[in-house]
Amino acid sequence: MKKYLYEASYLMTFCCLMAGYTFANAAKNNEDLTVRFRENTLVVTSTQLEEAKIYSKQGRLLQEEQGNFAEFELEPGTYRLYAKVNGETLTRRIELR
Repeated sequence: MKKYLYEASYLMTFCCLMAGYTFANAAKNNEDLTVRFRENTLVVTSTQLEEAKIYSKQGRLLQEEQGNFAEFELEPGTYRLYAKVNGETLTRRIELR
């Protein structure tokens, strides 16, 4: 009976550790990045946003913003947005017509 209880306690400990690891990864999710347009202004927000950069189609850096909120005034065309959220860089293709 003692052996069974020891094995069960090891199994429960392992399950709890795995559940904690899973919840920690879920909390690191970067899906809270919000990208919206307001007329010809691109608005990027996130609670975990560290910096946001906007590049032209040719790869030239147009503007860089720091903090949880970034605004970019854009003309019609195609752009590439790089946002560093929670230590991870996310990219979005932006097309303004």
